[in-house]
Amino acid sequence: MLYQFYLHFWTSFFAHSSEQKEDPAPYLAYLKSHFNPCVGVLIKTSWVLAPAHCYLPNLKVMLGNFKSRVRDGTEQTINPIQIIRYWKYNDSDPQDDIMLIKLDRPAILNRKVQLLPPATRNVSPGTICTLSGLDWSQKNSGRHPDLRQNLQGPVMTDKECQETEQGRNHRNSFCVKFVKVFNRIFGEVAVAAVICNKKLQGIEVGRFMGGDVGIYTNVYKYISWIEDVTKDKKK
Repeated sequence: MLYQFYLHFWTSFFAHSSEQKEDPAPYLAYLKSHFNPCVGVLIKTSWVLAPAHCYLPNLKVMLGNFKSRVRDGTEQTINPIQIIRYWKYNDSDPQDDIMLIKLDRPAILNRKVQLLPPATRNVSPGTICTLSGLDWSQKNSGRHPDLRQNLQGPVMTDKECQETEQGRNHRNSFCVKFVKVFNRIFGEVAVAAVICNKKLQGIEVGRFMGGDVGIYTNVYKYISWIEDVTKDKKK
């Protein structure tokens, strides 16, 4: 598999000489499948928000500790019972790259499993936000990431975003400037979600990342759809 071939040739974006430290990002969900790795965010106990291009066969949602060799009791693996991609999404067009995953049972919250609410307002250019994602620790040579990592980066203006290769002709999205040049296969997994003002502001757009700029679906633009799909129908 292409993934396995490249894994041994990567230089980790976060790698350094000492042991890597896991950052706090308890809202991250790993979407495990037999295909490319993907990351979502737990927005309600029964709902995960993720990129629509992560609609993959045999998908399982993993929460809590991701280290397979070190168990700490926070691990949860939950099957999806419903996956709803935004109605305008098209596999051949990366616009509207957002979906919701309903879990077959509610997640149990603990120190490594927490909710992150979606943004209900837009984010201003220049805002310094947190980019959260998963990476491979130095001792992990397997197929699946096991380490949460956070970065900081500023939101770019719409004009700056549209002048980039990633942001050109893209709607309902925004760009973030990375602190260093970012080039590696499946790099979007490491900077999958953008958190601004303690809310989920953006989720990565596949195939549109590279260099020192990343483009993200603006979650705020879809908040009405998100709230309608995830509302408690019993009430």
